[in-house]
Amino acid sequence: MTIQASAGELIQIQFPVFDIDGITPITGLVDGDFSKVLIVDDTESAQTMTILEVGSTGRYVMEFTPNVDGLWYAEVATMIEDVFADQVQVGPPPTDWLDAIWSVILPGSYPAGSAGARVSNIDTNTEGLYHALIMGVYSATGGAVDGVETDATKADGFYDGLTVVVRSADGNVSRRVASYVESNGTFYFDDDLPFIPAPGDEVIVLGILGKVLCENSDSMLEKLLEIWQRLGLDPDNPLCITKTYQEANGWRLVHTTIGDTMLVTREDT
Repeated sequence: MTIQASAGELIQIQFPVFDIDGITPITGLVDGDFSKVLIVDDTESAQTMTILEVGSTGRYVMEFTPNVDGLWYAEVATMIEDVFADQVQVGPPPTDWLDAIWSVILPGSYPAGSAGARVSNIDTNTEGLYHALIMGVYSATGGAVDGVETDATKADGFYDGLTVVVRSADGNVSRRVASYVESNGTFYFDDDLPFIPAPGDEVIVLGILGKVLCENSDSMLEKLLEIWQRLGLDPDNPLCITKTYQEANGWRLVHTTIGDTMLVTREDT
């Protein structure tokens, strides 16, 4: 098994020590009773590894703190020549899968910092699929902690039960809409905001798939056809999702094909 960690993170790996019969735990051992090896990539590391017993159980923990990125190998040998070892992959989490998934939602690369930095752009995308994520984007004109006034003009109750994200200089928060009223385009929330919305703050309404898709469809038949297509039930608009796997050297690559887009994720086996 390969453990995933970051530089500077304390690594703790547990292991048992048994007597020569392989059954009786050996208790009371101290750090100096073990032979230890710590390697990063192809070089022996100068980092300190210590061994501690868990109570008086005959079960021990090897501890060390990697200081650089790389593949770390930790090995401990006992006086009866039992050897315990494990690997730790140290470094930032892989971003290839994140970039691939994000590119399906929005063009461009995944933004540094926070996904919220790009949420406001979703409604500008011309593909209907992306509109399914957003019901509307409005500008705050005022409000209080229990609600926000906007330039929205929908009828009373149109957004009831949906989720709103308010993006302010004081933070980005989401709240469930307890009620929406046409007067001043006001969204009232189940729970108070941690700040009072200011004019110009961005108010993003997250939509329900069927409602968003059908908002601009005139007839019931058009609404049903649109949902049918988006669910992949129309032969001319299939939603094809397949998965294939490749495994080697303790890793598994999962190839997920969605339409004409392939996502590749890496898993540790």
